[in-house]
Amino acid sequence: MEFKLTTRRADAVVIVDLAGRITAGDALTALRQTIRDEVAKGNNKILLNLKDVSYVDSSGLGELIMALGTVTQTICAKCGATVFKDDDGNWDPCPQCENKERKPWGQLMLSNPGRQVIDLLQFTKLYTVFDVHASEEEALTGFKSR
Repeated sequence: MEFKLTTRRADAVVIVDLAGRITAGDALTALRQTIRDEVAKGNNKILLNLKDVSYVDSSGLGELIMALGTVTQTICAKCGATVFKDDDGNWDPCPQCENKERKPWGQLMLSNPGRQVIDLLQFTKLYTVFDVHASEEEALTGFKSR
């Protein structure tokens, strides 16, 4: 099955419907660009609907991890500026307001993973890193409760 990607909205959540194989090549480029475009628009609640995904390879898994990092990047809790760690792994003060409190910018969830995706996430222990839901409805409820 050819890779397909479409987006839609449910209130404040952008739902990215994925179908086919998430493997190296055009699929990853499309997914990466979609996530970056949504973040650039200020959309900070993103749901990746994996209902019609038949296979994810290691490159696809890496892209899902990149998407998670992009959406949940750490920002200053006071002014919202992007903050970074120094060479020793300690948080630098906010470059804009000198605040030291941090929070994630947004949320990314996965819904409807098939057996292969579940097995991959469990084998790599990433099931504990991603916020995974059995259904789209369950994930949307999860967004509302936060």
